[in-house]
Amino acid sequence: MSHDKWEDKNIEDMLSKVPKIHDQRSKEDVLNRLKEDGQLDDEPLSTNTQKDTSKKVKWMPIAVSIAAVLLLAIIIPSFMKENSSFDSAEESAHVENSESMDMEREMKSSESTAEDSSAGMTIFTSENGDNRTAVYPEELEGHTVFKLGLSSDAADSLPITVLIPNDTIQKDFGDVTPTGVELYNHYAPLFNESAIGFTDYHPYVGTISELGDQVIHTLPNDQIYDMASASLTTYFSSLVDTFSNSYEEVAIMDEEGSAFIFSEVGEPAAPIALNGETTQYNYYRYTQADGTSYLAPNNREAFTTIEDALLSMKEETNDIYQSVILPNVDYEVTVEGQTATVQFKEEVDLDVFEQAEAMQMIEGILLTAANFDMAVQFKNIVQTQWQGFDFSAPLPKPLGANEISFWTVFQ
Repeated sequence: MSHDKWEDKNIEDMLSKVPKIHDQRSKEDVLNRLKEDGQLDDEPLSTNTQKDTSKKVKWMPIAVSIAAVLLLAIIIPSFMKENSSFDSAEESAHVENSESMDMEREMKSSESTAEDSSAGMTIFTSENGDNRTAVYPEELEGHTVFKLGLSSDAADSLPITVLIPNDTIQKDFGDVTPTGVELYNHYAPLFNESAIGFTDYHPYVGTISELGDQVIHTLPNDQIYDMASASLTTYFSSLVDTFSNSYEEVAIMDEEGSAFIFSEVGEPAAPIALNGETTQYNYYRYTQADGTSYLAPNNREAFTTIEDALLSMKEETNDIYQSVILPNVDYEVTVEGQTATVQFKEEVDLDVFEQAEAMQMIEGILLTAANFDMAVQFKNIVQTQWQGFDFSAPLPKPLGANEISFWTVFQ
């Protein structure tokens, strides 16, 4: 701190701390000392009155002078020490602040360099990564599969899969294993579709029941599913995505027990097959309006053979569903027994691609083959182990597409 920052209050506070000065000498000692110094040579000492007056006159200025000298001797070093301390503290703070700023600049420079270096990389590491979105058999332990077909922005159904903890199942159903319809009737009303960006579609209007391998959907006359042809397509596809895991077909009935007649169709609704050739779809990338990507059937186009389904995945037939096959990647398909072999024409290094996109290619092929009840063996891939997959053997068939966390949609 500089001297011009000192105010009266600071000086008063400092003076109050100055030690009190006491002179223990007697008047006679002081007088004798003054005589010895020649200070009283010119003063008359004839009378006691003159002596007393002389003492009073001469003593006061001298005492004040001595006190002032002593006071200055004490205050000046104190001021100098205090000022030196403040200046030292300011200098130290300035140095520390300067060092801190230098260190911060170095750290930012290092981070910027690291980001620039990362941005220039073309290799995507897969160590400890897992971009899988489908559900696989090894995940079933302690869980029960629950599927729904949600209404997408593309006026189609989008399949999702949730693994419900068995502890929750036991709490809700006791020791009885629930059927697919029982799972739907209990959990569909609780499913929070808006939590993942979808409009509310479930539970279905009317009642859902079952008879053997058949799901029965009883609709009221004021149902909402044939307001347009697109809404009817969404409804039919949603039934497939929701119940194909446990049943063979869905019968749509009116409240009198007869086959329902949709105004868009004009004739009694035939049972909807949940498995078989009509549901042998291949999978493409679909992106919702919010930017979230999923794997979904390409416009519900069905194929007779797995070869046709897998080979046609290289092509895009509309602007809603995008091919998941990576750029400049080609392959051939052969089938033996229940295994389809996908052999890439040139060696594929999955780590040079964006990892989520590479995973969508692998899982899109797996989900397509699963619709034919087949496993897939990949050949001519650089990696043997990659994000939970072992390419040295046929990969397990996925149980469902687009896994959604139970805790996200059931709160």
